[in-house]
Amino acid sequence: MKLDIELLMALQYNLPLTTTPLVDLAEQLGRNSEEVIRQIREYIENGVVKRYGLNLNYRAFSNYTRAALVGFRTDDVDGVARKVNAYDEFRVKHNFLREAYYNVWFTVKGRDLDEISDIVGKIAEECGVDDYVVLPTKRVYKMDVKYDLIKGVSWSNRGLEPESAPLVRELGFEEDFVRSLESLDIVERPFAMFDYSEEEVVDIIQELMKKGVGRDFSGVLRERKIGFKENGMTVLKLSDRPEKVAMQLLKDFPQITHLIERIVNEKWNYPIYFMVHAVKREPIEEIRQRVLRVEGVEEAETIYSRANLRET
Repeated sequence: MKLDIELLMALQYNLPLTTTPLVDLAEQLGRNSEEVIRQIREYIENGVVKRYGLNLNYRAFSNYTRAALVGFRTDDVDGVARKVNAYDEFRVKHNFLREAYYNVWFTVKGRDLDEISDIVGKIAEECGVDDYVVLPTKRVYKMDVKYDLIKGVSWSNRGLEPESAPLVRELGFEEDFVRSLESLDIVERPFAMFDYSEEEVVDIIQELMKKGVGRDFSGVLRERKIGFKENGMTVLKLSDRPEKVAMQLLKDFPQITHLIERIVNEKWNYPIYFMVHAVKREPIEEIRQRVLRVEGVEEAETIYSRANLRET
């Protein structure tokens, strides 16, 4: 289907946080609100737009305060994908086939590292996988997935991610309520369904973003549906402190969507990894070459995705 670049860019980068966000978005673009809502609803139905709403920080939820990246080595990709995809996507998120020794990659969230280890061990046993690596998150420097449909590469000027976030329950809100803010109805007044007044919901979202529970209020696109066929997970070996290198990457590369320091082990000694998405590989390769010139970077290897196993 033909993409409305102006609308999809505005949905990602300039969605108003008001009681009538889609109506105000249409006004911002000088368009008819009914047509804009109809178009976004069509994009949702066709998978171009995943959702819109408050993008959440998982660390603010009591059962998901820790996370790890997991890599499985397997020949039974379809069987492993089915097992992984059977889990709640908030707990076991993402699931990619990648061009690497460990070829199936997904993330797992839990209360602590012991719970994550138990979940991964259970999945491995169910799948008959005995060669895998678990890489717990040490620090998140950036988490903001936005696609510049004009440049053809992911792009976000979001700054440093806060090191910690308060728990939702500590702020006096129910976790189910806050999670429901992540995917709103495609209607003129999406906040009318809640127990709070519409104005109160807007104020709550603003508070959650200020506290670091929510990252921003925006639409989320599905990359392959918008022509972004390449995503590269670049992993770095370092000769300097990971924090120093990460801060330089955060400053110099707005194309990065995920920038994370992980706890390494003898199987996988790459403490920093970042993601870049693009319509073709050239921009990702150019970034990898530039990153090799960053002080403290010894090696930079980009592992490309061959398939999103949650969508195939």
